Amino acid sequence: MGIPQTMFLILGMTACVLFAGCVLVSGSSPVPPAVPATSVPVPGPVTPEPAAIPTSTPQAAVTVIRYISLPRDLRDSKLLFALQAPAEWNVSTWRLTNADTSDYRTDLVAGNIYSITTYPSTRSREQEYRDKFRQWSPPPVESTATINDIRYDRFESSAGGNTTVAYLADANSANERGYASVLVFVTRDSNRFEQEDFERVVASFRYFSMRSAGTIPGDEIPHYDLSGRSIAGKAGTGGSVEVDSSDWDTAGSGSSGAASSSAAGSSSGGSTGGGGCHRG
Repeated sequence: MGIPQTMFLILGMTACVLFAGCVLVSGSSPVPPAVPATSVPVPGPVTPEPAAIPTSTPQAAVTVIRYISLPRDLRDSKLLFALQAPAEWNVSTWRLTNADTSDYRTDLVAGNIYSITTYPSTRSREQEYRDKFRQWSPPPVESTATINDIRYDRFESSAGGNTTVAYLADANSANERGYASVLVFVTRDSNRFEQEDFERVVASFRYFSMRSAGTIPGDEIPHYDLSGRSIAGKAGTGGSVEVDSSDWDTAGSGSSGAASSSAAGSSSGGSTGGGGCHRG
């Protein structure tokens, strides 16, 4: 074998060795198979369970039906006052004999339920009424009010399921003939509308002048004698009758007056809030 062949053989063997070495190296370090990535699920928002709806027992509905009476305009041309009262009220005026002066009592609802006392105004008479109201039991709550240019001292006392209210006109608020008025009423606490209805009558009470007497709208309040005969004559002329005042406590009597009036009943119609008889 010649040199060139020997060289080719050496080179060929060297190439094989090198090639084999590469194969051996690559074979001795196998590449591990790729591990598939596993995804960890991300927890989503937690949906709360719906809250239980509370159940309730149906309640019976109570319907309050309120009877509203039509108002009627009334006037007294002798005593120079006017007001509005429920149409079914039988309103009348009497002259009292409890003093030397001419005092008048106008019954709006009979039985010591609602009345107006009209008297010649003086400071001493005004104070007499004030002192009488302050004797109510329990003592009344006092306040002031001005209605239709008349300034009042207001007294209110509640006991035994009744409320007694008095409006005492200030002596400086007397009308042209020098008359001042006291409005007193008793309401049942069980009638939710009664005091509101009675207060509405107070809100309508007003004085008028002698000149305007002929133009004031409304029915003339009659004046009666004890037999029930009208003595008023023509509208606007007035009239009076002597009446024993022993049973006419014009200032009321607080809770005791309320209790007695509650049993007295009324012959002149009911409250606008209840209809029918006022007491019973």
